[in-house]
Amino acid sequence: MPRSRLLPTVLSSAVLAAAVLASCDPICLDGVSPPGPGREYQSVSGACVAVVVTSPDAGGSDGGTDAGDAGEDPDAGPGEQSCGKSGWTTQVLDEGLDSLSATFVFDARGVGHYAYSKDSHLYVGTTRPGDAPMQVGGVATAYDVNMAVAADGTHHVLFQQGDSFGYAHDTGGVWHSELLGKGWIGAIALDSQGAPHLFIGQPSMLMGYLYGTRSEDGTWSLTPLNALGIAGDRERLVVDAAGHLHTVFVRTLSGSFQAVYATNAAGTWTEEPLDWTIPNGSPRFRIALRVDAAGQPSLLGSDSQGASLWVKDGSGWKQQRLGGLLSRGPSLTESPSGLGVALLDDAAPDANSSGSPSQWVVKTWDGPSVVGTTPPALLETRDGGNALLGDSAVHVDAQDAVQAGLFYIHYTSPDGGGLPQMTRGLRYARYCP
Repeated sequence: MPRSRLLPTVLSSAVLAAAVLASCDPICLDGVSPPGPGREYQSVSGACVAVVVTSPDAGGSDGGTDAGDAGEDPDAGPGEQSCGKSGWTTQVLDEGLDSLSATFVFDARGVGHYAYSKDSHLYVGTTRPGDAPMQVGGVATAYDVNMAVAADGTHHVLFQQGDSFGYAHDTGGVWHSELLGKGWIGAIALDSQGAPHLFIGQPSMLMGYLYGTRSEDGTWSLTPLNALGIAGDRERLVVDAAGHLHTVFVRTLSGSFQAVYATNAAGTWTEEPLDWTIPNGSPRFRIALRVDAAGQPSLLGSDSQGASLWVKDGSGWKQQRLGGLLSRGPSLTESPSGLGVALLDDAAPDANSSGSPSQWVVKTWDGPSVVGTTPPALLETRDGGNALLGDSAVHVDAQDAVQAGLFYIHYTSPDGGGLPQMTRGLRYARYCP
């Protein structure tokens, strides 16, 4: 099957889809063919797709980290590893996490940074060759972890500790941490000066959100955002070039899950509930948020009809369908050539209980047209078990090489019944055109 580059091509998305379908063997039509190298199978969207990674990296670990599929060092940053063999290579960064969510961020140079909790300790790592995750001393956390990375590479971590939230950073080369109060972490973002901004759920969701800022002397201000009403979850936060804040979250409303966008760009906080209902699922379906240089927001996520990109301009929100993908952990960015880039995943609605496979793919578009796509790749635990995506991040360099950071969850039902057991981990992936 031809592998499409991420630069604009003369092939339309319809032609690309036809090319994929034409390569399929009839064995895929049963929808249960075991995915493997050179094998075709039917995705939950109904598309017949081929696996092009050389082999799943089930095991084969070296000091707790497997070597990836291609025998290369897949986590080298730009300029440190040139693309060789075409396709995906992947690597498990760590597994056995106890955080309900972890975070992965790519900086402007394409180096990946990640943070998570394991054995109730906070760990932060990078994808630079030879780097290993470092335990941040003095921070105990076993719930959600969120992180932003400054232009100088310093890390700013928002973490949950019991029913309190805290902040840790390594500016000056030394880690400092502090608990800031009762509440539930939502998101953290940095402005152009590298100052942190926090979005926090108050102890009771009926009390809504807090907005946190930090002065130069280290004093925090936590301001209630009464205009936003009751709190939701799955929050994202971005500070634009003008210093305005943009957020998106999902609110439970009459048994459904509604996407809500909010901003203070007009001088006061206002919210805009979108005509977009998110399916219920576990892990929950999430939304990616991006804001361009002009302060215009874009949202990426799924509903029962598949994945969509929502873009706001002067005339309101416009929706663009990106295919029948039910994405639990999408991410959104822009390529150096100005193309939109989306990482989308796909799994059956009941995949957490049925054990059906989950896969991810990266798409690019120019205006309304999808102009490139990678082959899909399976998301697995270290031992080859099917995993579902949580939060993710994606980066594309000037040579169209793709990097992805993937937080995953695998569900196992005990033989004797009871609540499912969960294995959580972080996977790094690299695609060479």
